[in-house]
Amino acid sequence: MIRATALGLMGAALSVFLLNCGADDGAAGGAPMGGMGGSMGGSTAGGTGGSSTGGGGGLADAGIDAPPEKEVESSFRSPVATGKYVWAANPESGRVALVDAVTYDVKIAEAGHGPTYLAAIPDGNTNAAIVLNVKSHDATLFRVAADGAFSQKTLKTHTGANAWAVSPGGKWAIAWTDASAMQSPDPTDGFQDVTVIDLAAGTETAKILSVGYRPARIGFASDETRAFAVTEPGISVIDLAADGSSVSALVKVTDDPLDNPAARDVTLTPDGDWALVRRDGSPSVSFVSLKSGTRTDLPLSGNVTDLDLSEDGKRAVAVVRDTSEVFVLPVPGAASDPNSVDKQAIAGELFGSVALSTDASVALLYTNAVASDHLTILKLVPGADYLSHRTVALKAPVSAVFPAPDAQHAIVLQKTAAGSTKAGAFSVVSTVAQLSPKILGTDAAPNAVAIQPAPKSEHALVTVRDDLKKVFGVYRIKLSTQQVDFDKLASPPLATGIVAAANKGYVAQLHPEGRITFIDFASGEVRTLTGFELGAKVVE
Repeated sequence: MIRATALGLMGAALSVFLLNCGADDGAAGGAPMGGMGGSMGGSTAGGTGGSSTGGGGGLADAGIDAPPEKEVESSFRSPVATGKYVWAANPESGRVALVDAVTYDVKIAEAGHGPTYLAAIPDGNTNAAIVLNVKSHDATLFRVAADGAFSQKTLKTHTGANAWAVSPGGKWAIAWTDASAMQSPDPTDGFQDVTVIDLAAGTETAKILSVGYRPARIGFASDETRAFAVTEPGISVIDLAADGSSVSALVKVTDDPLDNPAARDVTLTPDGDWALVRRDGSPSVSFVSLKSGTRTDLPLSGNVTDLDLSEDGKRAVAVVRDTSEVFVLPVPGAASDPNSVDKQAIAGELFGSVALSTDASVALLYTNAVASDHLTILKLVPGADYLSHRTVALKAPVSAVFPAPDAQHAIVLQKTAAGSTKAGAFSVVSTVAQLSPKILGTDAAPNAVAIQPAPKSEHALVTVRDDLKKVFGVYRIKLSTQQVDFDKLASPPLATGIVAAANKGYVAQLHPEGRITFIDFASGEVRTLTGFELGAKVVE
């Protein structure tokens, strides 16, 4: 059943599960923001050194045994938005709300029992999303045609599904179970069932398959003919076909049957040909062929603390924290020709993580294993400046780094600096122009980031949240000028996102009747919609 409403009458709440994101209320699913990267050879350019919380060289030289780097970026989930719409699920009422970010009209659709985990479906002809109904063990697929016509279909899924993977062109969706989101699962709970859904309009079908023990990630080949489940025993290969999908192989990523899967970081190339494997405490990067199953280990200068792959899959960047070195690895060329690897040592700096821009033109080097406020900007564009760098001091320890999709700026989230009375901080950093970073202390800890997509990432949002002090808000950032404005929020922010087609950002908030704030980037107007479940609206 579907009911259409305007601002005067709204249904289903934008609940704590909206956009599958947010602080301690976040749900599993969605995509990480930010990345990692690195390099070798070439010249270096000077930067703005000096820091009260960072500095020094490699940890090995200092005799420091630091903990692993933290993948903080992966805890920040992308919002569920398609075109000009924002999708929201309410597991209590069993409804999904579709909010038009231009008109603020809302459509309400009945889903299954306990609609919780949403995913956007890329589709050039319609706006589409799919939600997992956790209590009825099925999924509801919604489509909105160009003329506004609304349709839906329910498909059976396996029990316990709590995450989605969607193929690049929207032909397939796979529901799976992320064990990291489960509370103290029994060792015999392998969560091996996955549900493969063929999204072909009008002929949608679902099939339950079994993969390796406890999948940690699911990816697709860019041609959408295969999917891959990264599991403890290895990588399960799923052949996708309209006449029936099947698990065709298990590709091992190690010869050691006792290898700790939690210490592995497995990255898949977009073409589905290769997997790159990094292990905690290991100096090697493994190149695993997903077609033949062969593996080649490439040793570097020390234990690899981070590894990231460019979006096109043509090169990877590895970081060795102990020696303050970054390596650029051609993919798959580095596996057969170690001499094709470029290396850059950056003396006097400490970094173990890297955030790689979408176009792989810049790598941002930092550490969050120990308190350091240094951020090193490394250029990866071929030419005279290749592997040159500059370092900026951000006055508070770095926690996570988010490059803008157009690679011109970055947002850096930070912890409380020594001696500071602030709850946290964030910085706006130019990654191209040599400008001073904009540094702001915050009265509540930053908890989510959203940045406008390319080709011109002009605006960004950073939300802050302190439940004890009741401090909630959103910072509006104009990246080109580093102008920052602050708006108080009436309730805790759960997620923030961008509706590119409407040139707006939004913040979903925790509220018993639902609350979402829209921010118009052109006019600066801020509008909050509240009270969806009550069948009434409040526009502020």
